[in-house]
Amino acid sequence: MNNITLGVHLIVKDEADLLPHCLASVAGVDEIVMIDTGSTDESIAIAEAHGARVFQRDWTDDFAAARNEGLVHASTNWILVLDADECLRNPLTELRSLLQNTQAQAFTVNIDNWVGVLPEDKVKHSAVRLFRNGQGYRYSGRIHEGIDTSILSKHNLSAIEHSQLEIIHFGYLPEIMARKDKINRNRHLLQLALSEYPADPFHSYNLSVNYCQDGQLQEAETLLRQTLQHVELEAFYRPTMIRDLCKIYHAQGKTNAIDPLLMVELERYDDYPDLHFLLGQSLERQGLLERALLAYQRAESIPEHEGLSEKYVCEQGMSTFRPLYHMGLISQRLGLQEDAARFFHRALQHHALYTPALQGIAAAFQHLAVPDEEIATLLIQLVPPTTPASRSAIIDSLYQINAYETISTLSRDVFPLELDTAKGIISSLIITGKLEEACTAIRQMISLASQGNHSSEYQKQWYTLWAICQWEQFGEFKNDLLIHTSGELRSGLEYIARCQRQQEACPIEIEVDHLYASLLSDLIGQSVKLHQLTLSHTLVDLFPAYRSEFATALYKEGNWQAAGEEFIVLVRDKTADASVLFYIGEMIFDKGHYSEASELFQQALEQEPEHESARIGLSLCYLQQAKLSMEDALQSLNDPPVHGPLQEDIRAIRKSISLLNRTPWHTKWSFRQCEGRSSL
Repeated sequence: MNNITLGVHLIVKDEADLLPHCLASVAGVDEIVMIDTGSTDESIAIAEAHGARVFQRDWTDDFAAARNEGLVHASTNWILVLDADECLRNPLTELRSLLQNTQAQAFTVNIDNWVGVLPEDKVKHSAVRLFRNGQGYRYSGRIHEGIDTSILSKHNLSAIEHSQLEIIHFGYLPEIMARKDKINRNRHLLQLALSEYPADPFHSYNLSVNYCQDGQLQEAETLLRQTLQHVELEAFYRPTMIRDLCKIYHAQGKTNAIDPLLMVELERYDDYPDLHFLLGQSLERQGLLERALLAYQRAESIPEHEGLSEKYVCEQGMSTFRPLYHMGLISQRLGLQEDAARFFHRALQHHALYTPALQGIAAAFQHLAVPDEEIATLLIQLVPPTTPASRSAIIDSLYQINAYETISTLSRDVFPLELDTAKGIISSLIITGKLEEACTAIRQMISLASQGNHSSEYQKQWYTLWAICQWEQFGEFKNDLLIHTSGELRSGLEYIARCQRQQEACPIEIEVDHLYASLLSDLIGQSVKLHQLTLSHTLVDLFPAYRSEFATALYKEGNWQAAGEEFIVLVRDKTADASVLFYIGEMIFDKGHYSEASELFQQALEQEPEHESARIGLSLCYLQQAKLSMEDALQSLNDPPVHGPLQEDIRAIRKSISLLNRTPWHTKWSFRQCEGRSSL
C-alpha cells in the first residue's frame, strides 16, 4: 500500500492568472496531467514549470470528452480532478492517508464555492472528484460532467464514500464569470446537450440556473417549474431545484408561491436548513413574525456537519448565523431588544465578522440606552480590531447606528485610515463638522490611491467628498481640487461652477446637460448623507429637476422638516413622482390622517401600479377608517352588548392592521434618526 500513487487531472484554456495557485496547492503529487484545449496565454508554460504533462486537444464543446482524454494518459493508482479556478485546501499527507487500506472505488469531496467577496458568500456541495484509475471508468455529460454513473454501473452505492477533503472553487466569483463569459459558454453547451437529450431534466435544470445567473428570472422560473414536473423524486439535484425556485420567487416578490411549495417539500427534506430559512424569510416578509421565528429556529436546530453538504447544496451559515440574525431582527421588531442582542451575539459566535449581526447588536444596545462610546467598546471586545476586515466591520456597524462622533474620536493608532475604513471615518468627520481634519484625511487617501493600483471609481469617491467639503467651506471648488481631478469629474465640477456664475449673471432656469446627470445625482445624495446641504441646495436651485431626488434623500436620511418643505414645492408645482407621493402619504398616515393619506397612496399607484408599499399603505388607510367608523358606531349604541358581530369585526380589522404593519412596507430609520423625528 505504500506504493499508492496519486495524479491530478485538469482541463485548461487560457488560465494563466489562476493556474499557479491551483498547481501550488497540489505540489508533491506523483503526476499532473493537463489537457489544454487551445490556450494562447502562458498556461502551458506555467503547467510545465510545475512538472505537468501537457496534452493539447481541440475543443469539441464537450467537457466529458476532454476529461476522458486525460484518463488515457493517466499512470497513477488514484486520480484527483481539479479545475484551474480551484485549489485543494487539505495537505497531501491527509489525502494520501485517506487512500491507505480503503476498499472504496471513489470519494466525494466538499466543494466550497465562493460567490462574493464577503467571508459568508459561499455555497457548499459535494461531488466525486477522487477515484481509482485503471477500472474502466469514463466521464459522461457534455457539461457538468460526472464519473458517478460509470462507477455505479460496476459497483453499488457503497463503493463511493464521503471524505473530509475540501476544494475551494473561485469560478463563480462575478468578475471571473464575466471575464470568462461563462454564462454564454454554458448556455451554448446546455442547449447542445438538450438537443441531444431533450428529455433530460438535469440539463433543463442547469439551463434554468444559467437563466438565473443572467438575470432572466421569469425564464428561469418557468423552466424550473416545467422541469419539476418531470424530474424523479430521488434525483440528487431535486432539493436544490426547490431551493433555487424559492430564491427566484423571493427575488420577484412572489411570497404567495413559496409557502404552499415548501409545505409539501419540507415533508421530504425536513433536514435541509436552507428550505426552512427560505420559509422563514417568506413568513417574515408577510408579517407572520411568530411563525417565521419558528421556521428560523428549525433551520438553526439542524446540526451543521459535513454530511449535510454531501446531501444538499447549502449556503454557508443557513443553520447558524443567518437564522440567528433574523431571529434577532424579529425580536427587534417585537420590541424585545434584550432578546435581539442575545440572538445577534449567538450569530457572532458562529461568524465573528458577520457585519449584519454586528450592526444588529449595536442597534439593540443603542435602543437599550447604552452610550455610543460604550457600544464601540463592546464591538471592540467582540471583534478585536487586529485585521483590516475586523476594523472595517466595527466602523461600518458604528456608522450604521449614526455614532458619528464616536467614530471621529477613535484612536488612529488602532483604527488607521485604510481602504475599508477610510470612507466611514472621513464621512463621520464631515458629519460632525470637522471639515479641515476630513480634508487632510482625504488628501492622505488620494496620495495612497495614486501609489497603488486603485480603480478610477475609488479615487473619484475621495474627490467627491473633497468637493462637498470645499463647497461647504467656501461656496466654490478651489483650484487645488480642480487641478488634481481629471476626466468626467473635473469637467462636471467645472460645469457646476460655470452654471452658478451664469445664473448669478442671469437668473433663469438652466437646462441640464445630461452628460453630467449621474454626477449631479451623486453629489446631491452624498451631501445629504453627509449632512452638508449647501451644495445640494445650490444644485437644486440650479437644476430644479433634481428636487425630487433631493427631497427623497432628505426623507430617507431622517431630515423630515427639510424634506417636508421640498415635498410642498413638488406638490405645488405638480412634479411629485410616485415615490414622493408615497412618502408624503406615509408622513400624513403617521399623523393619523387616513383619508388624506389614502388619496396620496392612490395617486402613487396610478403613477406606478407595481408600488407594493403604496398598495399596503392604501389598504391600511381603508382598514383604519373602517375601524374608526365601527368604533364610533359602537359608542353610539345606548347599551352595547359585551360581545357581538360589531366587536368581532373590529377585532378582525385590528388583527389585519397589526399584520400589515408587521410587513416591511414603511420606511425604516435608525434609533438616532427616530429620536430626531420625535423632537420635531
